[in-house]
Amino acid sequence: MVQLLPFCGWRYDLSQVGVLSDVIVPAGSAVTLSQQSDLYRQHPCNAIRLTHNRAEPADSGSQASAKLADEFFRLWRREGILVRDHSAAWYVLQTLSQQGSDTTERWGLLGLLPLEATPDQSHFTATAQPASDAELNRLLQLQSVCRADFAPVCLFAEDGSAADETPAELLQRLTRALTPTECWLDSGTRHRLWAVTSPAAIASISQRLEEQQLSLFDGAAAFQASLQLLQGLRSAGETGGVEIPAARRLACLLFTDNLHSCFLPRIHQITRPAMSGPQLAAAAEKVPGLLCQFVGNEPWALADALELAGLNADQPCLAIGTSDGEWHLLSAPARCRTLQHLRELTTTELLQSQWAAATEQPVSAPLLERTDYHRATSGTVLLATQVTTAGEPGISRLPCFIPQYSELDLQLWPAVPAGLVFSAHSDRVDFVLGSSL
Repeated sequence: MVQLLPFCGWRYDLSQVGVLSDVIVPAGSAVTLSQQSDLYRQHPCNAIRLTHNRAEPADSGSQASAKLADEFFRLWRREGILVRDHSAAWYVLQTLSQQGSDTTERWGLLGLLPLEATPDQSHFTATAQPASDAELNRLLQLQSVCRADFAPVCLFAEDGSAADETPAELLQRLTRALTPTECWLDSGTRHRLWAVTSPAAIASISQRLEEQQLSLFDGAAAFQASLQLLQGLRSAGETGGVEIPAARRLACLLFTDNLHSCFLPRIHQITRPAMSGPQLAAAAEKVPGLLCQFVGNEPWALADALELAGLNADQPCLAIGTSDGEWHLLSAPARCRTLQHLRELTTTELLQSQWAAATEQPVSAPLLERTDYHRATSGTVLLATQVTTAGEPGISRLPCFIPQYSELDLQLWPAVPAGLVFSAHSDRVDFVLGSSL
């Protein structure tokens, strides 16, 4: 049983900021320094100043960045840049994207997820690993200071009911007569957001959520930070249930019945003495438990290697490329049960380096099989990974393997953007029919 709650969200007043695409953070939770700088320049009210506020020369103290984000959030609400919806709502999100010559759609639902599961209710079928302790601490500071959720945690929702109407069809029917807020990105992706406030529609959605099973794939660090904040309040004497503002978390459920999406690959570069493909294969034979398979040296060899890695969803695999253009596939079934363990084993024992020295090469869109050519430069090797949703039954088998991955390995494309709606802990959850309150 899923207990997601409708709420009165804070949203941008488009008469103040212009187009929504200028103020959202389209990359989800994984934001690079380059993306941060671009979004800072894009608009003075871009949500990047809330989700990933950058350090300033005059900053002092470990909470300076979080305090500045809080100042922006207070200022934007005070000046009417952000306005609060008057009625509790489900926020229905449709995402349209181009994949090759096809346009695909994805349906999601934004609401508040209670942090404490009831005895007859477990939160998740599976959950990814947090990105890092440093990211968890950053988010804990941000939530402790701002008392707000600026970006949703993202979950797959698998429907366990026998209803004739899928969750996506239900959301489409309930929003048909409503006007959405639309957001067009340069990539061609289009987001459409509806606020569903009708008590009857809210009740219909709430009833359907009771049959969903959830898997947390993006936002594991944010969810843990919210839990730690709530536990600290409990230790200080805070009582009560889900009506406590800190006892719930902004979340986006993506329904897997029509999930036409993929995870972005991750590519890391490691600097080391020159190594050819044959030298790599010979070195791999000397590492206990490490298996190395040659894939190819064609321009599309990386895409082939990532596809092969995805066929082994129960065993993490890593593509490795050398400066002579060869790509190989690495795995260590007896030693590594998570992708991060395999990365660390590869860098320390095979490459005689440290994972901390690896430099990530940002990937903002899926690789095009025959045109995206990635080759290591002289004196470097490339490590590439991609979690796949391909195959039969596809995404429905993925929750079994989600715990093997960091949330950074599970960056969905197109991402669920931050900035469509915010939740402030100062707001109460209004009682509405079907809200479970």
